[in-house]
Amino acid sequence: MTPEVVLTDAEPNGLARMLAGLLEGNLARRPERAVLLRPAVVEVDAADAGVAVTVRLDGGRVRVSNGAAGPRPDVRVRASGHDLLALSAAPLRFGFPDPFRREGRAVLGRIASGKVRVSGMVRHPLVLSRFSRLLSAR
Repeated sequence: MTPEVVLTDAEPNGLARMLAGLLEGNLARRPERAVLLRPAVVEVDAADAGVAVTVRLDGGRVRVSNGAAGPRPDVRVRASGHDLLALSAAPLRFGFPDPFRREGRAVLGRIASGKVRVSGMVRHPLVLSRFSRLLSAR
């Protein structure tokens, strides 16, 4: 059974629709990824568009809502829309961008330069790894 992906707002913003669609498609295509849906709160902020989304993973369900998660999500990703798409397309190794592949190194370079900011990476590396694998189109 494919886990449920729910848009919680009556009028979800474009980023919420995009993330929900990506998560739903990836879970439908790779149902074994449902084991990654352990409780977590991830905030994704498309800085260039001025839009934020909160993704709540909870058992067999994903809830995607407009706006920031509040003061302390487990993980917060802040990047341009272009970089957010690059993150979802990057090849992964253990749930993180693969440093042995050109695309993975490019994403890691964006993180190292501060163009992509990931808060909670040190405190919650497993949450980040699980979320990356859920978003990965690969």
